[in-house]
Amino acid sequence: MVLKRSRTVPSVPTMDEPVKKKQKVEGGGGDEGKGHGIDTPMQGVDEDDMGVNGTEVDDTAIDQELLIIQQHILNQCLCPLTETCLRKPFQGVKIVSENQGEFCIPLVDWSRDRILCFVSTLQLLCEVAIKQNVKGAMCTRICEICDFVVRNECGLIEQLIEFSSHSDPFICFAASRALSAFLIVTKSHVNPTWLESLTENALITTQPQKISFSLEVIKHVIEWKDLDTHPLEDNTDNRPPSSCAVVNLSDPESLDTSQVKCLCIRALEAKWPAIVKKFDGLIASYLNEYESTIVTFLGLWEAIISVKANLSVIDTKPFYADLDSFVVLLNNSSVPPGIWKHLLGLFNEVLCYGSTLALQDILAEEPCALAHLVVRSVKDWHLLDMLPYRGGSGRFGGGAGDGDRPLLQKMALLVLKSVAVTVKETRCDSSSDSSLGSEADDVDADMAVIERSIHEVLRQLDNCVKTLLPYHPEMPLAQWVVQIFADQDDALIEGMVCCLDVAVGLFYRNTAQLDLRRTLSPAMTFVQFLQAVSHDPDVLLDLLVSNETCFLLYLLRLLKFVRRNWAEFVACCGRELDDTMSVLIRLRLAIDRLVSKNLFPYNINPVLRLLVKCEQMYEVNDEPHMIYT
Repeated sequence: MVLKRSRTVPSVPTMDEPVKKKQKVEGGGGDEGKGHGIDTPMQGVDEDDMGVNGTEVDDTAIDQELLIIQQHILNQCLCPLTETCLRKPFQGVKIVSENQGEFCIPLVDWSRDRILCFVSTLQLLCEVAIKQNVKGAMCTRICEICDFVVRNECGLIEQLIEFSSHSDPFICFAASRALSAFLIVTKSHVNPTWLESLTENALITTQPQKISFSLEVIKHVIEWKDLDTHPLEDNTDNRPPSSCAVVNLSDPESLDTSQVKCLCIRALEAKWPAIVKKFDGLIASYLNEYESTIVTFLGLWEAIISVKANLSVIDTKPFYADLDSFVVLLNNSSVPPGIWKHLLGLFNEVLCYGSTLALQDILAEEPCALAHLVVRSVKDWHLLDMLPYRGGSGRFGGGAGDGDRPLLQKMALLVLKSVAVTVKETRCDSSSDSSLGSEADDVDADMAVIERSIHEVLRQLDNCVKTLLPYHPEMPLAQWVVQIFADQDDALIEGMVCCLDVAVGLFYRNTAQLDLRRTLSPAMTFVQFLQAVSHDPDVLLDLLVSNETCFLLYLLRLLKFVRRNWAEFVACCGRELDDTMSVLIRLRLAIDRLVSKNLFPYNINPVLRLLVKCEQMYEVNDEPHMIYT
């Protein structure tokens, strides 16, 4: 029931005093209990006593208070409301009885609409406070009421956690989002017992909804971005109005949510092996009722490992364990395409080649082990045949229809990443061994063995893709890698980086197989890429400026390859050479214009120098001998 965000929110009346209590019981909003004037019987309160000796706050008045608070929060300021009026809804509906004194009705006993309204108000309050905190200026009242809620004097957090088992999925979802926002607001002041309750829910209970609730709360906290702004959101949207009493925040640590993320990670770490074992069993003996829960778990695992979470390597290292058992699960024919897709997403995140692994001199043990297992699974266990492309049984999922293209894309990218990591690791190890005095012939022999394995893996991938998609039988991988990822910029560029690095890693050997050279030809891939973007240099410039892909890495390494292998590049381009070089020349001119005006966001000089060198070679039609490095 959070009100829809708009550019302007209509002004609302102020409330100087709390709503007065009525001396007699009045009708509630539900059909049940109309004879007693309440929605449902209240625990611990005799209904006859309530009608005679007690007093009840009018349901409609409480709902109105919450709506007014929501509207003021959307105006980014709670100053027009008194502190008493602000605290009252968060303290619960109070009942005064001569015999039993004063107490609060638990949230779970409220009506459905009021629960949703209250929980949504709490979520909205926390999220607005977070965004104002980022801007460095908070409404004084928002700051005060957040401090009050964080102290949890009314036990709201424990009640929100109890909603994990609520029968209404909307209430369950709203409570999980409100709890996530609350944890982010508290930052380092999180009570460990709250996180303990969430992790216990994920481990002990067998209720799918309760497990999903706990994991979703932690996942939302892990995925939170401190400086994330929606493209349609104005920078001034989250600032208090000029009439608001503002608290200026100058502490840079007040903007950092890494502390609460680390607390969540540490709470999970102690129970992680048991949780992983539990979900391993759930996937192995898959039941439809657990699909959403499994997806939430895999999403949480991916979020923890993702570089976007900005977590330290030390904190995330324990979460790389047990990945091998989940690769084996892909051989289980009962695993549906949806779970397959999320498993592949997890593995692709571990093998974050374009953003991390491709830049490292020494690779960590965990991604290398995963890459080896994927390569072995494809080569020896024919993993690609198990791909449920059409969701049925049999090879590639059997059946008919268009099939699941995103699933095939994730699988193809995973194989390319695994091959690239394997080649890179072998070259790093070989370089290290060579420095210690080992024989060059031994290094060459190691790469020959790797080359044969990779050739078989790429052959099976090529056969799989051409069986499922209408590609010409003679089209090499170097071409279809552009076509299969044409609708996903990030996957496309990362796939091209993988192919380029594998080619460079293997082609330095003059004895490399000729058909493998054609399969992975970097020049052919680049020509196909330029055709896909209609030879438009502005597309390349946009990719260079954007931080959403690893195109800078790709272009830098490609130009180095072209400079050192000019004759092969010219031969491969053939009639496309003039069009290809025209794009590169126009790209250099566009970069020069931006650099001259100090508009380029980073130092692009290494790319410029390589572009100039390639242009000079093109102009003089120099064709030196091929030198593979």
